[in-house]
Amino acid sequence: MKLIPIPKKIRQGEKTLSLSDISIFLCDGCDQRLTRHAVTLKNEIVENIKTPVAVKNLSAEVFAKKEEKGIYISHKNEQSDAYTLTISENRADINAASGAGAFYAIQTLRQILREYPAALPEVTIEDEPDFKERGFYHDVTRGRVPTLSMLKKIAEELSFYKINQLQLYVEDAFDFVELEGIVTKHDLLTAEEILDLDDFCYNHFIELVPSLSTFGHLYNLLQSEKYKHLCEYENYKPTQVYWLEKMGHHTIDVSNEESIALVGSLIDQYVPLFRSEKFNICCDETFDLCRGRNAGKDSGEEYFKFLKKIIDRVKAHGKTVQMWGDIVLNHQEKMNELPKDTVMLNWCYEKEPNEENVKTFAKSGLAQIVCPGTSSWNRFIEEIDRSFDNISNMAKYGHENGAVGILNTNWGDFGNICPWNAEKYGMVIGAERGWTAQNNLDEDFERAASDLLYDSKEENIIRCIIELGRAERTCDWMHFVYWFSANTVEGRTTTFEVDPKKATENIEKCEEILKTLDRISASGDDRIEDLKLAARAIQLMNREVMMINHVGDIDRDLLKKDFSEWMAEYKTAWLRENKISQINLIEKFINEIVELGKE
Repeated sequence: MKLIPIPKKIRQGEKTLSLSDISIFLCDGCDQRLTRHAVTLKNEIVENIKTPVAVKNLSAEVFAKKEEKGIYISHKNEQSDAYTLTISENRADINAASGAGAFYAIQTLRQILREYPAALPEVTIEDEPDFKERGFYHDVTRGRVPTLSMLKKIAEELSFYKINQLQLYVEDAFDFVELEGIVTKHDLLTAEEILDLDDFCYNHFIELVPSLSTFGHLYNLLQSEKYKHLCEYENYKPTQVYWLEKMGHHTIDVSNEESIALVGSLIDQYVPLFRSEKFNICCDETFDLCRGRNAGKDSGEEYFKFLKKIIDRVKAHGKTVQMWGDIVLNHQEKMNELPKDTVMLNWCYEKEPNEENVKTFAKSGLAQIVCPGTSSWNRFIEEIDRSFDNISNMAKYGHENGAVGILNTNWGDFGNICPWNAEKYGMVIGAERGWTAQNNLDEDFERAASDLLYDSKEENIIRCIIELGRAERTCDWMHFVYWFSANTVEGRTTTFEVDPKKATENIEKCEEILKTLDRISASGDDRIEDLKLAARAIQLMNREVMMINHVGDIDRDLLKKDFSEWMAEYKTAWLRENKISQINLIEKFINEIVELGKE
């Protein structure tokens, strides 16, 4: 069976349950959210068998005596996501520990239905996750600000794979009063949109947890005329391109009393929009701390003093604080100063993450969530060679060291050029590892993901994505950003070296994959079309690298024309799912590197 996450125990028989003349029954007392998902299940069955299917809510007494053919859904009210799904010749029974468990059983049944559309196989599934918290962290700040409909689409997909927490990374992508006149309002998420999304997530058994930069990563605020006096660097003038500056210089002045008032205002505006009892204050990568206005002071002392003020502000709202753990790991001697209920978000994105950091938090007594990543940032398509090992190892170390959860991060550094449809395999790896931290994933898992994510039963789309990720290594986007910044804004002359043979091979590889993708989808499926756009982008960027290095017979005018045609399609695809946000900045950057490459 093609199921993600893979169930803990599964026993399959020989008989089948025909879906003709079937009804769906929910026991009285079921979580009311389950009715809407029973209707979703009903609609999918109807789509397959083309005959009506009823959904009925029954009293516990009638439900217990019911014997007609049907799908029976019931649950206890325990603090567990465990469930049992039993399909026999006459009925399917979902018995779960909680409403959430019943919801996950329905998702399993929906996945089975995709493979067996008219008659369900006899099977018994007993299932329960390894991690209580199974989260996905999505960057909506550094390039793409999704529309509300796109955010709902993402949340719905996460729930299908039993992910139960979503966080959106926000620096300046929300309509805070402080951003008036600094950021274009129609590119921001609004309070109404967050409230709507929070309801949607709740109805899909997802906790929408607020995440907000409150210490570092405040570049646009601190570069503005209104708030530049609160920047650690006095009268700071950018020396690199915008994307590099935004990543590097953004730390607030901890010695100014106005700083905590500003951060507190952001928190106060954001907290009321969420049901969640958690709040992620971020507080990572405070690179500039004590290098400007506070030079000469102890950076550890200053970090923890200001951190405590932020924590106090959040806890005044009755929220549990989450925060990234990188700076705390650099000052382990002060770790015991944190409130004991602080949850550390322990991130690492290497193929071989540092297990010692996981052990350090485990020994501290602070709860931790391990945070690997999809490795899709700075790329047009995810790099599975990195993400698979990174996510798998972080989940393994977290499970062995008592982590309460996993939060799979999906960043968007330097414009967030990777579309959602080109980074979803990393998402399902995280979903799998959040459910079962340690198991062997082979080609069958890839094929299940290919089918479930892209409706491709015959062709292994995941293999195409892996190969495209490898082809992108010779035209790395981040390398382009640094190269362009050096040779323009910084006034330095640097090279962009490449193995011309490898770049040529990668251009040819992209062409082969494009032909494969064309065979799979001639109907304009957005999922496949976005993969094609990624493949074409990697081709073009490899051609650009070769032109920069004066290698091969690259027609400059033709390359510019091909980039222009690609960009028109890319922009259309971008606006299908996102607000304008940074698409124009990406277009400008690509035009500029093509022009610079001619010199």
